[in-house]
Amino acid sequence: MASNATPEDDDVVIALAEDLADGCLIHELTIGIKQNTEATIRAAIAGTTAAKLALGAARKALTKAGGFYDIIEQKDVEGLAVIRNCRLRLVKLLGTSYNDEWGQAGFPSLSTAVPNTRDARFTLLGALKAYFTANPSAESVDMEATAAICTTAHAAISTARNSVNTGEQAVTDAKAAEAAAMKTLRKRVRGLIDELGQLLADDDSRYEAFGLNIPAQPSAPEGIASLTAVAQGGGKFHGSWPYATRMTGTRIMGKHIGVDDEPHSLGTAEGLEKTFTGLAPGQWELSAISYNEGGGGPASPTITINIT
Repeated sequence: MASNATPEDDDVVIALAEDLADGCLIHELTIGIKQNTEATIRAAIAGTTAAKLALGAARKALTKAGGFYDIIEQKDVEGLAVIRNCRLRLVKLLGTSYNDEWGQAGFPSLSTAVPNTRDARFTLLGALKAYFTANPSAESVDMEATAAICTTAHAAISTARNSVNTGEQAVTDAKAAEAAAMKTLRKRVRGLIDELGQLLADDDSRYEAFGLNIPAQPSAPEGIASLTAVAQGGGKFHGSWPYATRMTGTRIMGKHIGVDDEPHSLGTAEGLEKTFTGLAPGQWELSAISYNEGGGGPASPTITINIT
């Protein structure tokens, strides 16, 4: 007997939730659904969609071109130039060998070398700012080694570091919010399936209106409408496909043109995308077949991809 298990993959859960909400729209009143209604299911879907969008926006703020990670990299490069100018000035005043004066200027590890980590360079800029402030005679406007220049560079990096920290915290918070929203949606999906199990007979055809299998008479899922594949080199490609009603998994079939007589399975996936590896170079024909306890659905339209 089919169990109508809750899918593991987030995208599949969301797609099933849409089908469940559509089923509620048609049959909610006649069946007598009270707990997990269309309104509660759609609210949970909306909450999940909003949470995923917020997470995407938080990640984009960090990683997009000109985002927080790019800014701190740029400010560190600018700070590195300031440190190098200051070092050249200090070489003129203090010599090339490390001594106590170099230590007072903030150079770490008993060395006059420019630090090779971003954190150490940030700390050194702060120390150089303090050093030139306490020793104004050591400054050189011509060599661009002054307390004011160090202060500006240090402040710019400090602001960028704060933006990164704030952005990373925003991503952490958005991940937690997304997980909570998905948990709520899964609870609603599982709750409605269980509620239907209490209200409907195992052979009731109305299960299919909710995108579910009839427990006593499981049937194969609908076919996958399309398959997209992007070659990634090294015998790999990334495949993606839309949800098919009642699917619990997908099998990707492949035929190496000129080598294979028939298509064979390249692997399965519970979600709606996956990277497949270990393919020989050449032209391949690919298709996707949805499946569940009732069997496999019709194959998707075949596509051709060049594997390198």
